[in-house]
Amino acid sequence: MDKKIFRLLTLGIMLTIFWFSNQDANVSDTQSGFFAMLLPFLPVWVIRKIAHMTLYAILAFCAACSQIKPSFKKVLLFCACYACTDEFHQLFIPGRSGEIRDVCIDCLGACIGFLLFTGIKKNREITVILKSYYR
Repeated sequence: MDKKIFRLLTLGIMLTIFWFSNQDANVSDTQSGFFAMLLPFLPVWVIRKIAHMTLYAILAFCAACSQIKPSFKKVLLFCACYACTDEFHQLFIPGRSGEIRDVCIDCLGACIGFLLFTGIKKNREITVILKSYYR
């Protein structure tokens, strides 16, 4: 895919994260409750942390795909900075709080997203090499 598309996807994920963070505690609890009904074997707090990790994994993956020479440090720094501003933003939303723990969970998700990117990239490189070898 074109790098420009991944830049737009990165922006879209950032806006999605902002939108979720901008919801007050009642709306956030309702959304978590919906997923808790789908996954009754998981506590709500686990579902929330999985959501954090998933969104930041997607953010890191799209950010890495949007760069010409992606590096782990740049992608992680970008995601960590956005996670910090996101948690700061939540301090101003009724019933919400900014948590350092959530920034750490977001960064873990970003690491997973970058590892996924790296794995896919390596797999593509191996596939290209094998295709050229077996021609």
